[in-house]
Amino acid sequence: MKRLGAVVLVLAGLCGCLPTHDLAKTLRYADNTPVGVENIKFLDLNQMKRGEACTFNIFYVIPLFGDGSILTAARKGGINNVELIGQTGTWYFPFSTDCTVVYGDKSAIIQRQKEPAK
Repeated sequence: MKRLGAVVLVLAGLCGCLPTHDLAKTLRYADNTPVGVENIKFLDLNQMKRGEACTFNIFYVIPLFGDGSILTAARKGGINNVELIGQTGTWYFPFSTDCTVVYGDKSAIIQRQKEPAK
């Protein structure tokens, strides 16, 4: 029985880093409606401000430290107007990370593009 437990622990350690959340699958608008893959315009997404906030957990559910809230992610990214929200995460036995990713302030970028060059 001890041998089986040791084998399970070694295999879990060798599994490496596993993604738990994919940003492309979890991306949604600020009003919580999902963003379809066909609706994502990556050029617009790259021009938007991005903020990220993460929590670090043990055994996937017990939080150790971090604040993964939308407000913290927006503050870290300097975003005043959140337009898109998503999640990313990884699991590496016995630890995991869950990150909230926000995009926003697209209107400010569009406004700068419309201003005449000086």
